[in-house]
Amino acid sequence: MGSGDYLGSTVRDLTLANSLHRRGFKVVIYWMMEENRDLADAGIEHRMLCHGTRYHFQRPSQVLDRWLGSLLFLLPKRWRVRAIQRKASYVDRLLANLVRSLYAQPQPDPALALRLRALIERDDISHLMVSFGTLGPLALAAKRAAGRHFDYVLTFQGDEEFAAHAGRIGLLDVYRQRLNQSLAGSPWKSIAVSEDYVSRIVDDIQVSPARLQVVYNGVEQKARAEAPSFAPIKALFPALRQDVPIVLYLGRQDSEKGIDLLLYAVRLLAGRALPMQLVICGATAKGPSYRKVLTELGQHLGLRVHHAGTVSAALRDALYAHSYCVVYPSVNREPFGLVVAEAMSHGTPVLVPDYGGVAEVIRDRGRQGGLCFRTWDSGDLARQLGRLFEEPVLYRELAGNARAVAARFNVDNMTDAILAHIGLQAHPPGPAEPAELPLRA
Repeated sequence: MGSGDYLGSTVRDLTLANSLHRRGFKVVIYWMMEENRDLADAGIEHRMLCHGTRYHFQRPSQVLDRWLGSLLFLLPKRWRVRAIQRKASYVDRLLANLVRSLYAQPQPDPALALRLRALIERDDISHLMVSFGTLGPLALAAKRAAGRHFDYVLTFQGDEEFAAHAGRIGLLDVYRQRLNQSLAGSPWKSIAVSEDYVSRIVDDIQVSPARLQVVYNGVEQKARAEAPSFAPIKALFPALRQDVPIVLYLGRQDSEKGIDLLLYAVRLLAGRALPMQLVICGATAKGPSYRKVLTELGQHLGLRVHHAGTVSAALRDALYAHSYCVVYPSVNREPFGLVVAEAMSHGTPVLVPDYGGVAEVIRDRGRQGGLCFRTWDSGDLARQLGRLFEEPVLYRELAGNARAVAARFNVDNMTDAILAHIGLQAHPPGPAEPAELPLRA
C-alpha cells in the first residue's frame, strides 16, 4: 500500500523482494491504492492492481479506479500525498471502504479478484505473498477462480487498523469469520512479525495461534566502517553541533508515535544540565497537525528542537551513526519497530516502551541493545534517558551489544525463514529452472 500507517509493512516487503531478486528469483510486486517503487531494486516488475480512487465511494468504482486513478498517477507522488493529507480523514475513508468491499458482500470485490487472477496468470505466478491478512479474502477468491494454480501466504503487520475500521462500520464479526476462512485457504501458517503481535492478533482478531508463525522483519546490517560524514546533517540543521550528544527520534510524526512524551522527558531532565541536542525527523501519514503541535509544545517547554520532515536514506543513516541514542516513544502497541533494529545496526543504543513487539527487538540471548521505559510514562522515559548519560558503563555495554542484537534481524535470516516456511529452496535453481516467487507489497 506504499506509505502512511503501513509504511513499515511496505519496507519489510520491498526488502524481501530485493533480497529474493538478488538471489535470482522472479519477483513481481502488485500495488494497491499507492505505490513506492523507489524502495525496489531495478529489474523488479511492478503492476498497479488498483488505485485509491477505487474506494472513494462505499461501492468500488471501476471508472474512478481506471480513469481518474490513472490520471492522478501522472502527477508526482508528493503532490498526491500532499493533496490527500489536507483532509486526514480521507485515508480512513478509503480504508474503511476497502474493508467494506471485501467483507460486506458475499464475494469480495469480484471485479478486483478477477483482475488479480488475470495478473497472476499473465505473470505465471506460483506463490503470492499478501502483505496484510485483511486482504486474504481477495487472494482466496482469486485462487478459487478457474485458471493456473497458485498458492498464497498471508502476513500480518498493521491489521489491527483494518480490524478497527471493520468494527466502526459494523463488520467486525464478519471480518473475523472471513479472515479465518482465508487463513484456512492457505497451505501455510500466516506470518506475524513478533511474538507479542501474535498475541494481539489472537486477542483482537480472534485468529487461532496454531495458524500463525513468527518471522521477524529484516534490515540491512551496517558494516563496521568509517562513520558517514556529518556534513549532510549539518546542512539540514546548521545549528547542530557534532561535539554535543544527539538524542534522535526518527519515524512517522503522528500522534500514536508519542513524540510529545519525549519532549516532556527532555524537559524533565533540563535541570540536570545533561548535554544533549534533540532531533526529530520523519514523514506523516495524517497531515501536519501533530507536527505543528510538537513545534508549539517545544516552544512552550523552552526546548531547542531540531525539527525536519522526511529525510533521505543516506541522511537517515548519518543520523543513526552520529546519534548518542535513538528514542522510540510510541504509545501504540507496535508490532515490530524497524527504526529500532536499524539504529542498533549502527551500534546506537535505543529506548523503547515495554509494550508491544518493539520490546522484543532490543534483546537477544541475554544481551540488550537498549532500555525499556514504562509505556505512556514520560517520567520513566526521562529516568531511563538520564541513565544513558549518567551511567557510562551501562551505555558502553548497550552500545557494544547493539550490533550483535540487531544481527538476528538481518535480511538473509528473514529471507531464509520465509523461503523455508513456504517450502522453497533458499538458493534458487539454475537458469534452466527459474524459481518464481512474486510478492504483493
